[in-house]
Order: sequence, then C-alpha cells, then structure tokens
Amino acid sequence: MSTTPFSAGMQLSDVIFENRNLLLLLPRFGIPMGFGGKTIAQVCEEHGVSLGLFLFVCNIYCCEGFTTSGHEVSHEDLPALLQYLRASHHYYIDERLPHIERHLHSLADKAGSPYGDLLKHFFDDYKTEVEAHFAFEEANIFPIVTKDIAKSRKDFIGAHDSIEEKLADLTKIIFRYLPRNISSEEIIELTFDIFQLAEDLGRHTVLEEAVFMEGHGNDRSKKKNQQAKAETGRSDEALSSREKEILVLVAKGYMSKEIADMLNISMNTVNTHRKNITAKTGIKSIAGLTVYAMLNNLM
Repeated sequence: MSTTPFSAGMQLSDVIFENRNLLLLLPRFGIPMGFGGKTIAQVCEEHGVSLGLFLFVCNIYCCEGFTTSGHEVSHEDLPALLQYLRASHHYYIDERLPHIERHLHSLADKAGSPYGDLLKHFFDDYKTEVEAHFAFEEANIFPIVTKDIAKSRKDFIGAHDSIEEKLADLTKIIFRYLPRNISSEEIIELTFDIFQLAEDLGRHTVLEEAVFMEGHGNDRSKKKNQQAKAETGRSDEALSSREKEILVLVAKGYMSKEIADMLNISMNTVNTHRKNITAKTGIKSIAGLTVYAMLNNLM
C-alpha cells in the first residue's frame, strides 16, 4: 500500500504496479486495461472519468494513512460516485461473495456435520445481510444524497458495523475453530480470500461514510485501530465457567437484563463477562458467538 497520495501526473501503470488493490477499482470506473504509459489525468480524460473523484477514491483504497478531511466530492461528481458505488455492490454480490461461497461450501462439506452445516448457515446469513444492506442503500440512501444526506444515518452506520463484525468473526471461526481434518492449505486460501474482501469492504465503508456521514470515515478507522490494540494478546484464553454459562444464554438470544435476572447478578457484571468473552474468543457478533458455542460443544 502506498504512503504517498496519488497525483494526476503519475503514470497509471506505475501506480498499479505499486498498489495492486487499484486493479479492483478500474472496472468500477469503466477503465479498461491497455493504457500504456499514460498518466492518471490522461486516462481519466480519455474515459470520461472525473479526475478529482478518481484520485479521491484511489487514495482511500490504496494510500496508507490517507485522511478524508479536507477532501470533498463535488456536487457534480455525486452521480458518478453513486454509479461507482453501485458497480462496487454488483462486484461484491455477483463475483466475490459467490466465489467465497463456492470455496467455503466445499470446505464445509469436507468438515462434515455439525461444523460444516454451521459454517454454511453462518455465511448464508451473512450474504443475505450484505445483500439487504446494499439494497437499502440503493433504495433509501442514494436517491436522497443530493438532497438531504442526513436522513437514514443511524441505519446506515448500524448496518456497516454488523457486516464488518460478522466477516471478521467468520475468518476467526475458520482458522481457529474448524476441525483438523481440513488441510491447512484450503483454510489459508479461503482465509486470504475473506481477508481481501474484508479489506475491500472496509475501504468501501470509509468512502461511503466520508461522503455521506461528513467525515465519519476517519473517526471510524481510528476507532477500529484502537479496538484492535485493546484486544491484542487476550484471545484464546480459556473461558471461565460463568463466562461459558453467559455465552450460551447470549447464543440463545437472551438480553443482558434477562441474563442478569436469571443468574441473580447485576447487568454490569453480565456486560463485563460479555466483554471478556469477546476479548478471549476474538468474536463480537451474536451469530459468531453462537457458532463458537456450538463448535465447542457448549450447547
């Protein structure tokens, strides 16, 4: 990943050579291969792509440490940005998710029941949630972007959080908790596919929130880095008996207040246990914790 923001005078071929992630973005802008030694500005002009928008998007995806503060998408570029975002949605739904699904189902079949069935169910639910989120954006967010981007913000952010957490949980479940009859090569290959999708989706989220949420993309990145540092070194510790008990109740769908009443403890104590469970397992979503509990014969 580059440490220097791209500029209009750079040769596109040189930029791609140093930043392979850019290859994923070119089709979304309608830019084909075969641009020779042309600069970014020349390629954008040739294909009718806004230079400012192209640089903004590419720097978000490919430039380490790039901040969106002080960079704005012009009102005139919003239609092109929405077209780019729709193309990204189609790429995820029509290409990346089906590719991972085929690979994951093959691995799950080899794992057998119950592990394989749980893995398939978790991914199928995740895929359905992603599709629903993209459909929500295109139906409720995109049409009003040029009028009032303050609408639907709460739902917009909440859905992003859930999608990111579940994809991270899926990765951890695959390489930490699958049975050993699956070859390491298969697990590594699938995990790298998911890592690539997670990184791409993460940048996609930063782009959307930077534009639609008035700079929230930068705050989001900082928050995620802080959370990652806070959790480092605590994963895979053994759960206590009480933590296992609470994990099972969480997996069964009980809320913290209900669990506190059932176990005759305070809700703060329940929440502390839940934080410890997440830190030790590395899994945040309820769906992921449910799979963890079942894989470890706690349910």
